[in-house]
Amino acid sequence: MTALVADVGGTKSQLRLISESGTPIHEITVLNRDFPSFEDLLGRFMQKQPAVRYGVIAVAGPVDHGKRCQMTNLPWILDADNLCRECGFHQVMLLNDLQATAWGMTDPDIQHQLAILRGTGLNFKQPVVVISPGTGLGEACILPHPTGFVISATEGGHKSVAPFNARSAELVHQHWQQHDFPPSWENWFSGSGFADLYRALYPELPVPDNATLGREALADTTSPAGQCMQLFAEAIYAEAGNLVLQYLAWGGIIVAGGIPPKLEHFFQQPAAIDYVHKKNEYVDRLARVPVALCRLTEIPLAGAARFLQVNLQNPGVF
Repeated sequence: MTALVADVGGTKSQLRLISESGTPIHEITVLNRDFPSFEDLLGRFMQKQPAVRYGVIAVAGPVDHGKRCQMTNLPWILDADNLCRECGFHQVMLLNDLQATAWGMTDPDIQHQLAILRGTGLNFKQPVVVISPGTGLGEACILPHPTGFVISATEGGHKSVAPFNARSAELVHQHWQQHDFPPSWENWFSGSGFADLYRALYPELPVPDNATLGREALADTTSPAGQCMQLFAEAIYAEAGNLVLQYLAWGGIIVAGGIPPKLEHFFQQPAAIDYVHKKNEYVDRLARVPVALCRLTEIPLAGAARFLQVNLQNPGVF
């Protein structure tokens, strides 16, 4: 049996054919802007490839019952039934990209490779939250279950920002003077939000591109870029603490996504991690919540494969 696993992000897509044992057979990574639709991308990928029975596709956007997704940061619509008809699959399952990332974190091999930033280790016998800043800001929760795990997918990155320190309160106040709607976490604290965050902090300065912003921040942490990235890390940990309270996720926090490993200096700082427990209540309990950083790439792909492995024999799924 050959299966397809894919990670369709806001900027690029990675597609991989795997054998029944999970061994990669064929793989590509492409920029989404080069294709008018996912069907066009998949059709080109599948040319001269063996017949594929199942597909699990991690996609950056809200997924309706595993069947349909209007992507958040890309004008693509993915429809599982349509993909089956056009590409000859027996069944296709769509997963929210953070749902797939969280599935990847249930793999013991991946768990052993997480970098523990606070505490002695995660406890997957209790809920564990995943927060993942990349092109967007993804959030999910891993819930223990007698049969394994249940993954709660969310679009929590689109919640309204709650100020977490004086500077963030100033930004929110400034935003309300210009708009009649609240900012979301993703509006500022994601790759697509870097420019708006920098512009809000330093309206008198030209806005660097994301790559330049990252380089300048790491070269001089006291520079405007460095201060911007410091606030970014503080925000991610503040929202992670909110997620812990929301899910009673005393098992821990996993910081994933493409940005934190590149800006690890800021995410390692104890002063930033402390924003997990800078709350009005539950301070002591939150201060004991372990925090881990995922430096691994391709986690959504691994999670899609993990989902396939776990659920292939479940008649309610495949």
